[in-house]
Amino acid sequence: MSSYRIPTMSLYVDRLVDWPALLSLRSGEGVDAAAEVGAYGTVLDTVAELAEGFETRAREHWSDEAELTEDGGARPPAHIREAYEQLRENGLICLAVPEAYGGPDLPLLLNTMYLEMVSRADTSLMTVVGLQAGAAGDIAAYGSEEVKQAVLPHMVSGEWQGCMDLTEPQAGSDLGRISTRATEQPDGSIRVDGQKIYITNGGAEVHLVLARDAEHYDESKGTTTGLSLVLVRRHGDDGAPNGVRVTRLERKLGIHGSPTCEVVFDGAIGVRLGEKGKGFRAMLDLMNNARLGVAAQALGISQAAFDAALEYAKQREQFDQPIVRQPLVMAMLAKMRVNVEAARALLYRSVELEDRNEACRRALSRGDLPDAQRGELQAELERGNTRVRLLTPLCKYFATEISTDVTRDAMQVFGGIGFTMDAHVAKLHADSLIMTVYEGTSEIQASFALKEIGKGALAVVFEEVRGELDALGDDPARAALAGLVAKMISRIEKSAQTLFSDIGYALMRAKVLSEMVIDVIASAELLRQAKADPGRLTLAESFVRRRAIVSEALGRRIDENQEGRMARDAQVLGLDD
Repeated sequence: MSSYRIPTMSLYVDRLVDWPALLSLRSGEGVDAAAEVGAYGTVLDTVAELAEGFETRAREHWSDEAELTEDGGARPPAHIREAYEQLRENGLICLAVPEAYGGPDLPLLLNTMYLEMVSRADTSLMTVVGLQAGAAGDIAAYGSEEVKQAVLPHMVSGEWQGCMDLTEPQAGSDLGRISTRATEQPDGSIRVDGQKIYITNGGAEVHLVLARDAEHYDESKGTTTGLSLVLVRRHGDDGAPNGVRVTRLERKLGIHGSPTCEVVFDGAIGVRLGEKGKGFRAMLDLMNNARLGVAAQALGISQAAFDAALEYAKQREQFDQPIVRQPLVMAMLAKMRVNVEAARALLYRSVELEDRNEACRRALSRGDLPDAQRGELQAELERGNTRVRLLTPLCKYFATEISTDVTRDAMQVFGGIGFTMDAHVAKLHADSLIMTVYEGTSEIQASFALKEIGKGALAVVFEEVRGELDALGDDPARAALAGLVAKMISRIEKSAQTLFSDIGYALMRAKVLSEMVIDVIASAELLRQAKADPGRLTLAESFVRRRAIVSEALGRRIDENQEGRMARDAQVLGLDD
């Protein structure tokens, strides 16, 4: 088995997920869960072997840039195109698309593991297949049956790639400033005119464009109402150009092989996805899925950097012993591994929950449930959606912040050679720096999390966690750690009262509060892993004990610095009037 299929993946697939219950809820009775899980294992093994094979060329050609094409498009360098073809030949594109449109309809957990392994080998390649899956998912959710039948099979086969066109020169995170225009034509099609920037894989055939409806263009400016999500292809059915051009490629610090494009729409004709004027909601779904994908991408980078640093530390001798035996180096490497596993625990918990939510949606849509069961599933789905809305930004925040830390520490382990391109960890660090920025910066993620906490999500999440902690009392070692996590929860609840008495201060401390919540949820999940596999208890203990101390300190920062903090910051920056 390839080393790319790490033990944590097998733990979830083989032991932690209740597949019979999940699959019967997804598909109804008569599902052969054992056969399905066996197929999942085969998929993961295949992806692991392919990804491991991509790694050497990806590192050697890391500097190779994407390029413009003569027909107004853009494409990645040759090594990424060749790796994509291998994934395509093995049917490993758009893994979550329903079978009705040619897809394998795999759970999100499997797709997350897939993206993590691809990113570990080639971060730029992951942006291509990750956006492919995300765009296809939004089409499956919001497209008409005609559109889904016409587009999704081509995306599943890998013939057509996809991207999302959101950012504009004047509209980054402030989507209310979008000015790209969507004009409805007499035949019901949509004409798109405007400019988009920083579009990942912008040379793709299928574009999901967020544009402002022409009918109420001026009145809706400055708001997210009146925006529609429009599917635009670069070519018409006859192969003729469709008014979509890539006008330039960005030069970047990392992920060189991923085309980052300026895209101009000049009379491009497309079709609306979902309801008119409600495209912001559809785009949010795509962005939320993309944020989980970026968390998986960041994990792949982190794993690659940790593996390289550990191997080097075992081989590099200084002062008559391998440097891995030096206490400071050993502590650094141990922290790297624990943090990677904690970020992975948070992400896998979140996507496992989203798989349960999706199973509930499918069961409710079948219409053959008794009223009592329908009510129970609807209530479960509402709680699950609340939890996922909080966990998604936390996943993106944690995994991407960890990625920059782990890759930087890996460079430190390598010493001077780590600053050169010979060691590859410098390349991983350069790639990691975009993770905390695209699909919403860490500050945006913390703000989203704070918004969900303010709407009551924290109580729902902590109710679940407390139940899990109570169930750990059958083992003294786990029970002691569960007690520490319970104290962390109480500390957060106290700090939240302080924060929400002053919303400006709460916004300032959103990252601190997010980190405290992350510590609790990741700790609970690591303890859940340790219950299924006692060999993981030391890893869980390392994280819980360290973060319990940090969490108390963070709580004190919130409680003791409230008075006058914002005014002091304004004075430091010379902003006081």
